[in-house]
Amino acid sequence: MKQQILSILSLILGPSHVAQDPGLLVATGQGAVAGTLIVPTVRQFLGIPYGTAKRWQPAQIPPVRHNVFQATKYADGCLQNLAPANSKYLILNGNGGTDVPSSEDCLAVNIWAPSKDRKQNTAVLIWIHGGGFVFGTSGIPAFEGTNMVRDNDDITLVTINYRLNIFGQPNPPQYSEKINVNFGLLDVHAAIHWVHANIANFGGDPNRITIAGQSAGGTAVDAYTFAHPNDTIVKGVIEQSGRQAFIVFCGICDHTDWTRVASAVGCGGDGTLQQMTCMRTIAAPILEQAVMSTGASFNLVLDNVTIHEDFQARADKGNLLRVPLLVGSTAHEEDIFLVARQLSTTGLIIPALTEIYSDASSGFIGTCPSSATAAQRLNMGVPTFRYQYEGVFRSLSTRPDLRAYHSAEIPMIFGTYNSTVIDGGVPASAEQIALSKYMQSAWVAFARDPVGGLPSVGWPLYNPNTSTLAQLGNFFNTSGVVFEESAVVDAVCNHQGVLAEIIFQSSQVLDG
Repeated sequence: MKQQILSILSLILGPSHVAQDPGLLVATGQGAVAGTLIVPTVRQFLGIPYGTAKRWQPAQIPPVRHNVFQATKYADGCLQNLAPANSKYLILNGNGGTDVPSSEDCLAVNIWAPSKDRKQNTAVLIWIHGGGFVFGTSGIPAFEGTNMVRDNDDITLVTINYRLNIFGQPNPPQYSEKINVNFGLLDVHAAIHWVHANIANFGGDPNRITIAGQSAGGTAVDAYTFAHPNDTIVKGVIEQSGRQAFIVFCGICDHTDWTRVASAVGCGGDGTLQQMTCMRTIAAPILEQAVMSTGASFNLVLDNVTIHEDFQARADKGNLLRVPLLVGSTAHEEDIFLVARQLSTTGLIIPALTEIYSDASSGFIGTCPSSATAAQRLNMGVPTFRYQYEGVFRSLSTRPDLRAYHSAEIPMIFGTYNSTVIDGGVPASAEQIALSKYMQSAWVAFARDPVGGLPSVGWPLYNPNTSTLAQLGNFFNTSGVVFEESAVVDAVCNHQGVLAEIIFQSSQVLDG
């Protein structure tokens, strides 16, 4: 078998590379994949299929391939809702995503692993991107894993795609347990299981897998812990600016958006089986465009598979996966949403008013959910670590009303702050580089050992009554961390009535 692999390597890489066996040809359950040595110390494998799925059906394991899969480019992204505000959000992030090729054939993983001459059997970090479950993709510069694996030992990074908006959670009126389901979350589950089954061949340790995500990705992580309370695969979870899964699903779930889209594409609005048959035949780009043109929004649904109706009761009883948690948010989550919304509508930006609104509402979407999630896990005796990202750097925050905004921490963790294209590309400062290295090392330490990794680098377990909340990149230490009591940032959660009035009044002005 080894001789066969070496022979194939010789054809792919040339005989001079074969003697070193760089580990670029890797066996998987579906056949061999060939990657690249992206830098001398990091192997890269892009676009490997972890599942195949017909529209509105659960993903299946891909068939066995008889040819070597060339894992040298990202797979298509899953179809996105790139409505004006969503597109503007991606542009303000400087991370691309608006021009990524997309299709329904999108279920793929990307892997960055240490070169064969470095430590193998590494910890594994699986990253789940955000985007409100309606947009986003793994194939953008911010999520490129070379720097994290190059600059840290004992880590393999995996990023994934999963189905979005109407393709991910369609919520049609034709009720069926098979189609009223969150297919995007099922995709996440399938990807995690594929990684567990195959990552050892890439040099990763299947017994040390941590899942991490930001925004919707953080919510997907939270949902996984509830859907799989007895899971033995995942050993640690990281939730960045995510919300507890049981408070983000659609409220009424009255199928209005499905009906609106079905009518727009000529399938009628009657909710019959014929309508469903028609919707399955509509070309994906046409469906995608109809979602955007009708203003439809497809949120998570209560499917009692990935999101359960008794979520709160499960939480109260501690019926979830009790593995160590790293949870946190950014100080000014709402900044980027407000700017994106104003730029995509009136085009008029009022920085001072934007900041007032953001300061009031950021607690609702970031600080308070993080605080509640941390408290919930602490009550269950789960080892918990908590942070707030507060860094403001010119290379990422390019406007006075873009401070420590939602997703600003991502390029700091991945070390990709110089890959973003904002304002012509402002160089990172020395403080920013130092903070990025610290944050990256902290996330890697957690992935290596979710219980003891962070304490080993001076980051204590979270206790709301002591100075154990990590404030990253704030005024007092722009290049590192300051530990403070959580009351300093959680005070906003105790004045929600006042804040709601401020938000309401500000929004009236912002919306004209």
